[in-house]
Amino acid sequence: MGVVLYLGLVGAGLVTAFLLSTVLRGIKLI
Repeated sequence: MGVVLYLGLVGAGLVTAFLLSTVLRGIKLI
């Protein structure tokens, strides 16, 4: 159970980092 929660948190962190980097790139392009 703990492993599933850990993987979920890591996955959410990777998705958040990807979204943030995409937004920052968009701001730089503008």
